[in-house]
Amino acid sequence: QLLIPIFANHTPQEYKMHKLSKLAHIVSAFTLAAAASTAGLPALAAAPSAATVTISHAKGSTTLAAAPKRVVVYDLGALEILQALDVPVTGGPKAQWPHYMADYTRQFRVAGSLFEPDYDALSALHPQLIIVGGRSSAKQESLSKIAPTLDFSMGGDAGFLPSLERNITQLAMLYGKQAQGEALIARIHQELQALRQLSNQAAPGLLLMGINEKIMPQAPGTRFGQVLFDVMGVKPALNAQDIPARGGPAYTFDDLAKLNPDWIYVIDRNTAVGSAAGGGDIIASEKVFDNAQVKASAAGQKGQVVFLDPKGWYLMGSSGPLSLLANIEQLKTAYRAAGLRP
Repeated sequence: QLLIPIFANHTPQEYKMHKLSKLAHIVSAFTLAAAASTAGLPALAAAPSAATVTISHAKGSTTLAAAPKRVVVYDLGALEILQALDVPVTGGPKAQWPHYMADYTRQFRVAGSLFEPDYDALSALHPQLIIVGGRSSAKQESLSKIAPTLDFSMGGDAGFLPSLERNITQLAMLYGKQAQGEALIARIHQELQALRQLSNQAAPGLLLMGINEKIMPQAPGTRFGQVLFDVMGVKPALNAQDIPARGGPAYTFDDLAKLNPDWIYVIDRNTAVGSAAGGGDIIASEKVFDNAQVKASAAGQKGQVVFLDPKGWYLMGSSGPLSLLANIEQLKTAYRAAGLRP
């Protein structure tokens, strides 16, 4: 009901005109409001509000609130990116962390392993965002029922380096740190270019994963080979067709001696994770490779047996900017020690 004041000092004609004017203003206001409301509906449906952002990842894209505070991260590469961007996380997996992540990871609560979330611990953290990848990728669907879950797995059809760039770009956008993300990507490309100027001069090398006394050659395109050979530009001494088939004869140090590579690169799996596969004691690769065949090889004679940082390569998989840059620097140091120069 509209309340119209009585204008005692006005004529009936003036009073009537005032009522008509008032009613016109009211109708006009309602008409404008309705038009604005109707016009706004398609825009709201087509574009998220300024407080949300759409993130691309290995399983598609997800729209979520920007800059979430309570984040639980199971993907190790994503943890590295967030550390590099100075973004704290609420929870993560239990792991044997490399030294450069010790302080950062000490600040979050353990919410499971590298493979399996602890759902009770996770629920207690009330996450606004969960990030999986690699070892934890299989849990993406179930974790999505708890909170928006991104899969930052590396490689696949996208390729290793493009995947890393995507992960850095998307997390930087999520937290409004695009400039820092761009600078990080630029540094990675700069360091890779400097490394390739050296690795292109080095003779072909053999990449081996050591699991106590067992040695397993890695070819280009494999989990570790794609990084060393395809990304870092190291020339392979063995290609995929030269690698023993799964279940076939084991690769031995006698095979290494026949190949006689100029460079040997070793990843020590058990030292990386702090336990021996299948239980028992850890036998460090440096001890295993201290044998006659390695010493007599061209690599052994030239001092070109490189024990790659086990945590940076096996645990972290070079999947984040910190481990990748550290692994690049180790190789640059090894090549310079061998007399190689840009």
